[in-house]
Amino acid sequence: MMKKCLIALLTIMVLIGTLTGCGNNGEAEPSNDDGDVGPATGEQVRIQIAHDNTTETPAHKAFVEFKEMVEERSNGEIEVVLFPGGQLGSVQDTLEQTRRGDIEMSVGATTLFTSTIPEFAVWDSFYMFDDASHAHRVLDGHAGKELMKPLENMGLTGIGYMEIGFRNLSNSVRPVETLEDVQGLRLRGYNPIQIKAWESIGASMTSVDWAEVFTSLQQNLIDGQESATESFYSARFYEAQDYLSMTKHIYTNFLWYANNEFLENLSDEHRTIVEEAAAETIALQRQFVAEAEGEIIDKLLDEGIQINEVSTEERLRMGEVMNSAIEEDIVEMCGQDLYDLVMEQLEAER
Repeated sequence: MMKKCLIALLTIMVLIGTLTGCGNNGEAEPSNDDGDVGPATGEQVRIQIAHDNTTETPAHKAFVEFKEMVEERSNGEIEVVLFPGGQLGSVQDTLEQTRRGDIEMSVGATTLFTSTIPEFAVWDSFYMFDDASHAHRVLDGHAGKELMKPLENMGLTGIGYMEIGFRNLSNSVRPVETLEDVQGLRLRGYNPIQIKAWESIGASMTSVDWAEVFTSLQQNLIDGQESATESFYSARFYEAQDYLSMTKHIYTNFLWYANNEFLENLSDEHRTIVEEAAAETIALQRQFVAEAEGEIIDKLLDEGIQINEVSTEERLRMGEVMNSAIEEDIVEMCGQDLYDLVMEQLEAER
């Protein structure tokens, strides 16, 4: 009899404990250990971010910082999962996955999306920015925000612009210091606007996929190519090239975007955590790019690459010819009003 009473008493205690737990709705208590840690809401969130950069790049390193910030500030209620190195496919693949809501966020250079979002073609203009700071002011300002609006029609929201950086010209024939030095060089082409621009100053263009550039350089099928400094180094083009000329002809952004429905369904507290951490992450990534640029230049010099700066006057001269050749094509894609808006903002932020 005593044994049956004890069993009944234990059963009642378990039931009371269960009901008490249900009364708290499963909400975690806020942490008081760190004043920077945000309030807990009890909502469990998973953010999957896919990109095509390797784990050694500034972008991935910045996303690691984002993961740590968000998970700490949300008391672990938000989990960030990173898929680097094209694990989930190309930038076009992850754009579609983000649209569908299969993943929550991705990132890519806007030049890769112009077939889907033709407004982005405006960023393919040559010699737009004086330096990285000038680019940041434009992208973070009115023009950059306007260029994010077309994403809304795809169920996406622009978070902000990271960067890949300025593209420079490499070749195995001669240093490029003037417009005339480009004439006759056989360069890699990758889209109609870029090909038309370089042809306007005398280059001979051949369409080559990125994966085939190194072999094409080695076999002298082309004399040179143009890319960001980090890409030039990571692809080991210095093994097949002698000259790197800092033409800085195009600044390549790296647009970070999210599934709109995902953002809208976040609690106010969680959305604030994500947005504030994202702004800090973008600033960090840009800092990492600047630091990496200097380190890579030193490594390239050690490899025997001859590096030369191109004067501002010559860059402006090249830009005038190249942009005259492609302006009509770009306007046809992005629209005159948007083109004019961006150009006005470029001058206002100089």
